[in-house]
Amino acid sequence: MLIVGAGAKAAGIAVKVHVLNELGLGPISLKIVEGTERAASWLGLNGMTSGEEPLAVTPIKDIGFPYQSHREFGEAGEAIDAGAQAFSWQRYMIARRRYARWIDAGSPSVRHRDYGEYLTWVLSRATGGVEHVAGRVERAELEEGGEGWSVEVAEPGGSSRHSCGALVLTGPGVHRAFPHEPEVASRLFHCDSRRDEFARLPDDGCDLAIAGGGESALSCVMFLRGLKPKSRFTIYTPMLPLSRGESFLENRVFSDPDVVEWEQLDLQTRRDFVKHSDRGVFDPPSLGAIAYDDRVRFLTGRVVDVGRGEGERVRVEYESPGGAVSAEHDFVVNCTGFDLLAQMRELFPAPTQAEVEERVGPLWEATRGTEIPIGRFLELEGMRPRLQIPGLAGLSQGPGFANLGALGLLSNRVLQPLVAELTGPLDADDGMQYKSLSFE
Repeated sequence: MLIVGAGAKAAGIAVKVHVLNELGLGPISLKIVEGTERAASWLGLNGMTSGEEPLAVTPIKDIGFPYQSHREFGEAGEAIDAGAQAFSWQRYMIARRRYARWIDAGSPSVRHRDYGEYLTWVLSRATGGVEHVAGRVERAELEEGGEGWSVEVAEPGGSSRHSCGALVLTGPGVHRAFPHEPEVASRLFHCDSRRDEFARLPDDGCDLAIAGGGESALSCVMFLRGLKPKSRFTIYTPMLPLSRGESFLENRVFSDPDVVEWEQLDLQTRRDFVKHSDRGVFDPPSLGAIAYDDRVRFLTGRVVDVGRGEGERVRVEYESPGGAVSAEHDFVVNCTGFDLLAQMRELFPAPTQAEVEERVGPLWEATRGTEIPIGRFLELEGMRPRLQIPGLAGLSQGPGFANLGALGLLSNRVLQPLVAELTGPLDADDGMQYKSLSFE
């Protein structure tokens, strides 16, 4: 197996590969390819956050959560969960000698940077059968005969080629296309723009438009409020700003989508749940921090074009509830989200794209709103060798697979078919023997 990106999903899968190999349920070989640094999206130097934002979920939902591996691996599940607990948030905090202090403080939320340091710790310890490749994936195509994937990686010393039987794509993807006139490109940022790019904004304040109504938009505002405290911000969001609701029932769907038979729910019900609990919502602490900030205002509308305004300003045209409206700002930041299919288009040459669509149906040219066929193992249904894309599985398989809601369940789903190929299905009655684990 080869994973593109060394983030949270890769960390969860690496831990399970390590544990499965230690238990004798392998051998499984995993390569993780990362072009910048491990946990890059969380530490603040790369990726779409500054590292200072509060984590939207409690870190207790760590890389092994929800620790219910018996669902996928039967009797072996108890030993698998015991092994994964050696990489838990609690073990990490104990190792840092900060666990008691954190508990006594009421288990407060942590920053993205803190979570990134935890992921880095996990990836440094999950070594059994796991290899890290420092480089950027430039091309992925089917091997001759179609039995595996061939992945080309640009490394500091040159390029290398790797073969794998299953390919896993992680990360946010490519920022969505944003309609704008070419002459205003120098005044247009994206939520994944490097932090030093934002440094060219004037220190004496400016008027910034933020297009988007989700976590990346809020993250951008929180970062820029601190970087340029004299600036003003207008957030253009298609929906009224909502905070994330977190009841027992909502959380349970993230942790265990089978409890509501998620795959059997009609498409609109699934779309509504994802929209109101995950996408297009803000985490309450961050929303509270800007609620009474006179520098920040919300406008309900969808940005449809950005062009040249008066002087050096840019004109933002947006569809409001009352019709088409325009306004002018100094700069615009595109925080409308990311597109994993666009990432696939960049990685796959035309023949591979055509072969994928022949096996699974239209993807890149599919009608807007069409559900992408993601199977139970978070794979494109009908595609062999497996192409697993957890970030696209939220609608088909459960909302927790697209975020941090159930990293342990995600890794189990991804690895279940590999283990079945090696050992046969694992269930409570097969009498299979496996090693006991001992961790120092």
